[in-house]
Amino acid sequence: MGLRYEKIHVCPNDCILYRNENESAKSCPECNLSRYKKKEGVPAKVLGYFPIIPRFKRMYSDPVDAEKLTWHKFGRKKVGLLRHPADSPQWRFIDGQLPDFGSEERNLRLGLSTDGMNSYSSLSSIHSTWPVMLVAYNLPPSLCMKRKYIMLSMLISGPKQPGNDIDEYLAPLINDLKLLWEEGVEVFDANRNEMFNFRAMLFCTIQDYPAYGNLSIL
Repeated sequence: MGLRYEKIHVCPNDCILYRNENESAKSCPECNLSRYKKKEGVPAKVLGYFPIIPRFKRMYSDPVDAEKLTWHKFGRKKVGLLRHPADSPQWRFIDGQLPDFGSEERNLRLGLSTDGMNSYSSLSSIHSTWPVMLVAYNLPPSLCMKRKYIMLSMLISGPKQPGNDIDEYLAPLINDLKLLWEEGVEVFDANRNEMFNFRAMLFCTIQDYPAYGNLSIL
């Protein structure tokens, strides 16, 4: 489909990602642990990152999906009940306080969700892998929780949970979200047959209380 993914090497102690200034390092500058296993070139730990901007562009390149992403503005019926995040005071507050963002109905408001899972289906194992998911709340409630529209943005490998070091893992995703919030990117809207400056914001996070404690340090 032309959508790439990145394999980013990670310090086994979760100190750093081997990217930017540490991209060529062979050991962690904080704990001195080797980047590799015993065999040179085999990373000790790898983070899977699926860049979100090309995937948002792909969504808007489909005229049907592009139209669905404006449901909150043109398709939502206002009946005075809280049936969708677009009915919430938080949504209205953003529209009022950030009119440059709120006036463009194609700008996305995203929910981020993460938690640990045992990918080996064994209750006796303490292995914990953390998928990081994004949900676009511009979509109607019948679609925003469908598998097709839930975006896997990151896969934090085990065997142990990242804990408070999850901020190191989330850095690539946060960088893309900051770009989408502060500057935006040019995206083609296939429904209206035009280019527009696409922006997005992190509207909320969804997790249990232990994961909330980890994410709150961000």
